[in-house]
Amino acid sequence: MDDAVWIKGTRLREAREAAHLRLADVAGGIMSPANLSRIERHERYRLSLSALASLGRRLGLTLGDDLDSQVWARAAGGTAIDLLSQWRFSEALRVLRLRDTVVTSEDPVTELQAQLLGAWARTRCGQPARPEALRELGMQARERGAPKQAIWAGLLEAEIREHAGDGDRARTMFRDTIVEADRVGTAVEILCARAACARHYLKTDEFARGLAVLHDLAGGADSTPGYGRARVLHARGLLSAGAGLLHDAVEALHGAARAAAEIRNYRMAGTVERDLAGVYDRLGETEKADATLVRAASLFTQAGDSHDAAATISNALRRHIVSRAAQGIAGREPAG
Repeated sequence: MDDAVWIKGTRLREAREAAHLRLADVAGGIMSPANLSRIERHERYRLSLSALASLGRRLGLTLGDDLDSQVWARAAGGTAIDLLSQWRFSEALRVLRLRDTVVTSEDPVTELQAQLLGAWARTRCGQPARPEALRELGMQARERGAPKQAIWAGLLEAEIREHAGDGDRARTMFRDTIVEADRVGTAVEILCARAACARHYLKTDEFARGLAVLHDLAGGADSTPGYGRARVLHARGLLSAGAGLLHDAVEALHGAARAAAEIRNYRMAGTVERDLAGVYDRLGETEKADATLVRAASLFTQAGDSHDAAATISNALRRHIVSRAAQGIAGREPAG
């Protein structure tokens, strides 16, 4: 095996079991299930790169043909980022289990990124996270010359502190992270930092302050593809609705729904459409509100979120019944 690497077979087993896949599901067409079972029992096993790549793809990794030990770890992080941007948090945690499957020299930045992505996914899955651990990861990122990772550590720590009720500390951290993102971040870090801070103001009903945070992004957010644009436009729509700027809210939420659908984040798109229906309600455009709720339910279904899909359909039906009943009562009222 000239193109072979040492792997941790036990990691393959953990990832397969976490994905609820059988040996035959992963091994089929690559090797026998018995052979895969034998590999999974070893802490160290020498395996060809081609077989490893095929197994990795079956377990959810996005891998090209130029596989080596470093590419494997980066692929785990890249796949996790794609899944996180689609709000598929449990799947992101599963692929992150694979990051150290290949036995290789340590890449501190890749490992740091994996820890941050894991913390992000765990918090979105409702698992506890310590802000102090994120503070430490941010310090490590700065020491290692990894500014993007430092920004994400700051954002996540601020969100954790906000959820814990430390709003003042969170607000300061959001502001500091915006400064850092503007200084050394890429477009997605800048947009996500602004969106996170704006949503903090949304929770405290400080709508004008939240909109001010997003004000100078008015042109840039609309032309930047991806998750950052979806987050900024969603925040802008909610803040505009809170401030009573309902037509501005409709425009922003339409843009957020399109951006979320473009990156196949169907759960986020459904959430945005549901918020948009509420704005249409406030404008008195009940037919548009009903149609928007139906779209939201369809998007939740695409995301595999049957609970939110059913709740949204139930809401649409209740609104329809109430609206028809009101029209009937109005029609029976005597003239004059």
